[in-house]
Amino acid sequence: MIRRFSSQFLGMNSVFIYQNHTALLVDPGVFPHEISRLKKFLKKENLSDLSILLTHTHGDHISGWHAFSEHPTFAHLAVSKKSETVRFNDVRYLQGIYKKQRITDIEALTFPDPIYYLPENESADSSVIPFHFFHLPGHSIDMCAIVFPDENLLASGDMLIHTPLPFILHSINEYWHSLTKIKKIVKRFDLYYLIPGHGKPAATQEEILMRVSNEQKYIQKLVLRGKECLNRNYSEGKLKENLLSCFPDLATLHAHQSNIQTFIREQEDLEIDEFTHV
Repeated sequence: MIRRFSSQFLGMNSVFIYQNHTALLVDPGVFPHEISRLKKFLKKENLSDLSILLTHTHGDHISGWHAFSEHPTFAHLAVSKKSETVRFNDVRYLQGIYKKQRITDIEALTFPDPIYYLPENESADSSVIPFHFFHLPGHSIDMCAIVFPDENLLASGDMLIHTPLPFILHSINEYWHSLTKIKKIVKRFDLYYLIPGHGKPAATQEEILMRVSNEQKYIQKLVLRGKECLNRNYSEGKLKENLLSCFPDLATLHAHQSNIQTFIREQEDLEIDEFTHV
């Protein structure tokens, strides 16, 4: 069975996959009252055997961990490669989220430890409910999706969010290849239910693949237009201006502005031939 809880923070999704007395909880809540709802659900459903799964370790996705720290926590091996500096920044971002909500009790907020790290496509031997991690970098360096084959479910983290565009903080090139990988995963496991890290789920395989296609088309347009501007020797300021005007409906969105910054940082590593076909 599946139960989704949505946070007031950008609709961040926490998801229970459960049967009998066993439950997996993906990305355990953001604010205290939301974490309390998750705990009440556990008690109501008599779910005593709990494991925490993390799609990645940005602050909003690790916030509730401290409230479930007595339970085992699993993440992809990619998380283990994050430096102490980056881990500190994840927690600092989380503390900032709390402070903006005037929540002063931030002492408990911490980076999850211990974490049991799992390699690609390998499930925990002890898990009653099968799950598999797949590394999909791009949004972040440790971004992963989690497949629950018995539920035909993909928890996609901060990819395939039901918005006009992806949010690419780490690498456009890696995000592009991760989209191709997602298509293969969806078909391999015959997935038809998607719960992204934020916002509305998808309930058909066709809709999942449409979200993949929409993100590919956006990235393709961003890279090809950006490369065209660079070939004309545009200054950085003129390049930004052009990429904003090229997407008039998206120009005011923080995600698009961030994606432009990622393009500028990564421009020399982007091979245009990679982006000519969707």
